[in-house]
Amino acid sequence: MSTVVELILVFLFMVYAATQVAVLAVWGVHLYCVHQGKPGLLAPRWSFLDLWVGFHLALLLALAMLATMYVAAGFLVALFLPQSAGELKRLVWSLDRNSSLRWMMLLSMLLVQNVAFVATAIVYVVGKYGLEPSKVGLSWDWQAVRKGILWGGLAFLITPLVELLSVGVLRVVLGASTFQQLMDWERQTVALDAFIESLQPGVVVLGFVLTVAVVAPIGEELFFRGFVFNLLRNRLSMTSAVWLSAGIFALLHVSVKNFLPILVIGVLLARLYARTGSLWSSVVMHGTFNLLSAVAAFVFGRG
Repeated sequence: MSTVVELILVFLFMVYAATQVAVLAVWGVHLYCVHQGKPGLLAPRWSFLDLWVGFHLALLLALAMLATMYVAAGFLVALFLPQSAGELKRLVWSLDRNSSLRWMMLLSMLLVQNVAFVATAIVYVVGKYGLEPSKVGLSWDWQAVRKGILWGGLAFLITPLVELLSVGVLRVVLGASTFQQLMDWERQTVALDAFIESLQPGVVVLGFVLTVAVVAPIGEELFFRGFVFNLLRNRLSMTSAVWLSAGIFALLHVSVKNFLPILVIGVLLARLYARTGSLWSSVVMHGTFNLLSAVAAFVFGRG
């Protein structure tokens, strides 16, 4: 790992740690004020603290489900296929991206992540806030679906231009050498398009397409628009809620090169949801964009 990447990771860790300390400090002061019978710092409804707790709840749920799945799978392998345990361990730790087992693990992680997103959104939106599904925009609306398809297609067309701009700015700001080091690291670790290029036609491709075009849009839209965006627009102006929710959406995709394109997509998703009042419009837009992007990466990346 290059020195530049290490410095960036250390900086991000320090920012995360500082944020945790600040949130805990505010929470502590809030509890103290409430205990003393004084007005607290946090709102009783649509509180920013819900945002912080919600992200960590989703993370803990995902980790718990993954741990349970992998422990159960290891137990079953040790019980029924003890002679294959060594080979499976080697495949798991192998860097070969063509391995079907590696792809199955990646897809299971994506599936679990989105189940955690859905569960967290339900806990807050339905459980704590007591909103009906129709109030969140989950009532089926064909007009909203058609708009989602149209906006998803348009987003797919403009994203390459935004990505070119993003890459150009990063190259100028970081310098050619540093930029290349960062891109090499990202391609080897978090870049999904690099994985897609290694896909072989078959069941795994179908599973991947269904995950990115159906599962991920449902989970991420329920969480980022149904929960995060709705919380922010109840506390901030519409413009601030749109951009802040899009920024969080882009940050959690952990991609330097694609931060700006994902930010733009997040803004469009929030705007479409706010305009139609239907969460299905953003789900369909998200799914359309992901499907077109995956097909393009698979076809042109292998060409």
